[in-house]
Amino acid sequence: MDEQTALVLALQLVALFSIAGALLLYLLCKIRAGGGSDLSETAPGAGKPVLVTSCDNAIGLQIALHLANRGFRVFAGLRDGASSGSSDDSVSSRVIRAWQKHRESVQGQGALVALPLDVTREDLLHEAVDIIRAHLPAGEDGIWAVVNTSGLSYRGRLDQQDIAHWDAMLKTNVVGILRTARKFQNLLRNAGGRIVTLGATENLGSGLVAYAASRYAVEGASKALRQELSPMGVKVVTVKPQGILPELLFSTPKLKDKQGQQETSVEIGGSLEFQPLVLSKRALQILDVALTAKCPKTDYNLQEKVWCKPFHMFNVV
Repeated sequence: MDEQTALVLALQLVALFSIAGALLLYLLCKIRAGGGSDLSETAPGAGKPVLVTSCDNAIGLQIALHLANRGFRVFAGLRDGASSGSSDDSVSSRVIRAWQKHRESVQGQGALVALPLDVTREDLLHEAVDIIRAHLPAGEDGIWAVVNTSGLSYRGRLDQQDIAHWDAMLKTNVVGILRTARKFQNLLRNAGGRIVTLGATENLGSGLVAYAASRYAVEGASKALRQELSPMGVKVVTVKPQGILPELLFSTPKLKDKQGQQETSVEIGGSLEFQPLVLSKRALQILDVALTAKCPKTDYNLQEKVWCKPFHMFNVV
């Protein structure tokens, strides 16, 4: 082989390896990007029972619907509602009934069961355990996760706030989590499940001293619970809805009139919209990871701006 032919062959080989290397790098980048963009539909936990302690507020209702749409069997706690046959006419109950009615007409694995629950009442917590057990498949006696969305928030100067508000926040935000953890720890242990709590957030403005105290108490309680329940196989995860005002997190969902709105939902015999939505799509994906990761981190930051677009649901019943 002469020198010129060898040089041409060498250049061709270099070009071939460069193309192959570039193609391999492109495929690796695509795989990496795809793996982080969303949660797999067959992720661990899908189809398993999850309790959302309060769907009377914006964050609880949004999380419950999201998880039900993801395929979980969601038990939605409502202070004033019991079941699809309840006479309760709150927005949350109407939205849940609309979701249930729509699900009857489509193929899907998820489920949404409303039950009476107030984390400050021991009798309702005990009743919730019985209701959940009655809805579990034969041979199962465990729950995948308890998502603590119950909460109260009062804003005001420390010297002008009613001390009764402090007591109410501590009773719901902190003691409520301890009551719930104690009542559900056996069901969680049976399934190797996890507790999800809402932690503290920064830069929410003035007038939230007592509220912030309750949220940092939740973080401390979560850390202690993590140590105590770890030997039982129960995980404790704290998510921080960074930048989202507590007034929005725990606001009562309201129906949205579609008139004058540019966006319209797909109508299925009429549509139901509610607001506000407090978690973005990305924040919900982070929550998915916290709920389904085999070895979740102790803390996740839902650092997303508030979305106040109406959420499109289905038939009003």
